[in-house]
Formats: sequence, C-alpha cells, structure tokens
Amino acid sequence: MENGGPKDSYTIGEVVQRLRQDFPTLSVSKIRYLERRRLINLSRTRGGYRLFSAQDVELLKYILTLQDKEYLPLKVIKKRIEGGAPVPTSGDHSSDLSRVLEDRVYTREELADALETEQRFVDELISVGVIGRGGELTQRDVEIARMALEMAKYSIQPRHLRGIMAAVDREAAMFKQILNPELRSGDEQRVAEAISKARNLAAVDSRMKELMMENIIDSFSP
Repeated sequence: MENGGPKDSYTIGEVVQRLRQDFPTLSVSKIRYLERRRLINLSRTRGGYRLFSAQDVELLKYILTLQDKEYLPLKVIKKRIEGGAPVPTSGDHSSDLSRVLEDRVYTREELADALETEQRFVDELISVGVIGRGGELTQRDVEIARMALEMAKYSIQPRHLRGIMAAVDREAAMFKQILNPELRSGDEQRVAEAISKARNLAAVDSRMKELMMENIIDSFSP
C-alpha cells in the first residue's frame, strides 16, 4: 500500500512493498533478475542504489501481470515490450505501458539484443542516419531497425538505405516549408496543429507511395 502521495522515484524496497499486495511472491532478488534479463532498465544513485520512476513501476507491474497471471515466459514478455504493441490485461495497463515505451531509450548493445542481431548492424544504421537522429535510440528506432533487418534478408544493407533516407529528408523539408508560418508563429496551439497536419501529410504520402509501388510491381510481370 502507498503511504503518501506520488513520488519522483522509489527504492527497490519501496517498490516491493507497493506491489506485494498484488504480487505476493515479489522480492528484491526477483526484480534484480528482471533487470539482469534487461526487461527493465533502472537509473541508480551515485552510491549504486537502484531507483524506480513511476513509469518503471508501471512497466514492472505489466511484466509481473503477464508472468504471474498469464503465465508467459520472460522471453515472450520481452518481445512484447520491445514490439511496442502490448496486449491489454485485466488491470488495463496498456496506456501506461505505451507511455513507458515512448519514453524508453536504448543503448546500441540493448537495441542489437532486442533485434537479436550484431551491434555492427545497429552501428551501420546509425552511421547512415537511419536511426538515432535525435541523439538517442528510442522505441521508434527499434521498429525502424526491425524493418531494416527484414530488408537485409533480401540483401538490402544499411548503406543502401541512404537513398530512402535522403528522399524522406526532402519530403520532410517540403512539409516543413509548407507549414513554416504556423511552426514559427510562436502560438502553441498553431504549432500543435501544424505538427498534426505534418503527420497527416506523412500518412497520405506513405499510402500514396505504397500504391505507386504496387503499380510498378504489377509491371514486373511479362
């Protein structure tokens, strides 16, 4: 049970106390094991003590729910988390987990481990500007890298994606130019609307290119 109002961070002992009512078998050693398996990624104090944010607690609750109530193995749970598409549980933690995934960042090694590939592949994607453009590796970068890995099965290597990235940059620059008056207005509402319009343009652009590509592929047949 929680003894006070919301806090910015919790110690591992506090987290066990908070969650033990719903998960009676939870222990400090179990949380440490989940961290070693890279299902959770915790910050630490200068003295090396683990600290949980509110988002870390929500992610842990989600993991424990899948493990203790749906009997899923950790390997499956890890893939669900990394896939970014959680299945709602009886506690409906899906919205909380979505926010956790949006904010989660990866090291190069963690991203490679999530994809079960070599870190060299991740490094190549970063070097050509396909992922990590914001200075961090996010859940969105995981999905991009997953698609790049699928393309690699057809001998399309990261270096071949430079052309695709360059085309994306050009289109994004065009969208920005169109929406620049709103983006530079200084009005938060107008800026938010401009970002929404840009996302809509991107969705239309993506669908249009998909249909164009289908027309071209249809022409492959003699």
